[in-house]
Amino acid sequence: MVKRLLNLVISMLLAVSDWVKDRVSRLLGQTPTSKCVVLAYHSVSTAERPKFAQQMDVLLRNAKPVPAELAELPADGSAYAAVTFDDGFQNIVDNALPELQKRSIHATLFIVTESLGTNRAWEHRGGDDTRDEQVMSAEQLSQISSELVSVGSHTMTHPFLPSIDGDHLEQELAGSRKKLKEIVKREVKSLSFPYGAFDHAIIEGCRAAGYERVFTALPLFAMSQPSEFVTGRVGAAPTDWPIEFRLKLSGAYRWLPTAYSLKRSIRGLLSPRSTKAVQIETTQKRIA
Repeated sequence: MVKRLLNLVISMLLAVSDWVKDRVSRLLGQTPTSKCVVLAYHSVSTAERPKFAQQMDVLLRNAKPVPAELAELPADGSAYAAVTFDDGFQNIVDNALPELQKRSIHATLFIVTESLGTNRAWEHRGGDDTRDEQVMSAEQLSQISSELVSVGSHTMTHPFLPSIDGDHLEQELAGSRKKLKEIVKREVKSLSFPYGAFDHAIIEGCRAAGYERVFTALPLFAMSQPSEFVTGRVGAAPTDWPIEFRLKLSGAYRWLPTAYSLKRSIRGLLSPRSTKAVQIETTQKRIA
């Protein structure tokens, strides 16, 4: 709780700074840089559905919804937001997608192909415990309309990707994309990293597998570069405090990766470790 409150206070200060900079730019007749935040959800239970619906109303009041696969933001100085879901749980079909469709908000579902139609089977590594959640079936996935929903890969078995390589890594990346294309009968252009963990070799493996964009768990502004390949996301949940959700939506949690980097640098001075180990720890950080 203390850490959550501290993160909130620092993010509030950054949000105030952003607001001042935006107003000064407009007073000077300048158009601020367009900004986009990609939200990463996992589960939306029946009890959480009203809170999720309220969050989507807040999103519509404060940003323009766009697909997470959008190549480039319009240069109009607006705030944009994209909504994504990892793991493909049944409760997303039941509770989240209907609320999004009511509001014409696009969603991207990142699917673990070998868990379709079963309870999740991957290792729990922090965050909300969803081990009892049912994953949607392949038939359900195939019947989801493509008008407001895109489908991306979350690998075949949800492994910690930096721990595998070679043919196994290729199968998790390329194999999951191939299977999803067969199920949904359309292109699968994106992938999100299980546990948020990745390194340079994994990024290159994603390029080789034919993905056009991959998503991390680092809460950075998205689509800030033309034809961006690696895109950040901020973790969101229906249980977020209203002010917490507003700050995430504004991009005010983007200072966290810098804080992690500083913490690692200090720790490295006290206990040097290999570059590889440090890099993996960096990229697996998930924002609650």
